[in-house]
Amino acid sequence: MQLHFSPSMRSITILSSNGVSDLMKVKVARQISYRTLFHSILILAFLLPFVFILTAVVTLEGVNKCSSFDCLGRRLGPRLLGRGDDTGQRLVRDFYKILNQVNTEEIPAGLKLPGSFSQLVSEMKNIKYSAKEFALILKGM
Repeated sequence: MQLHFSPSMRSITILSSNGVSDLMKVKVARQISYRTLFHSILILAFLLPFVFILTAVVTLEGVNKCSSFDCLGRRLGPRLLGRGDDTGQRLVRDFYKILNQVNTEEIPAGLKLPGSFSQLVSEMKNIKYSAKEFALILKGM
């Protein structure tokens, strides 16, 4: 049995004693050169401060506005983390739906309408109207 080591190809060739060449190549694990290691450390040395600064800015910027998971969802997009539309957009969409619904209805006969905008504002402060009642008052004015 003969063994042939080839350091340049990083392989070992085993020959049987019968003269029949049974070639079995065993691949040796490639070593990481110092040059590759140096370049990896150099790239990490440039990238990691930027990553740290960006995460610190995001964290400090919205510390009172939202939790970190909520801010992550805002940065990555609402659909990615399973959140639906924003609540403000949903509120506007619901308000438009109510306005369209009131547009098809008739104004009730017993509805008292304010005479001016300032009266409407003072009534809105004192009496908590629903969105539908508010839309009917706006239509009647």
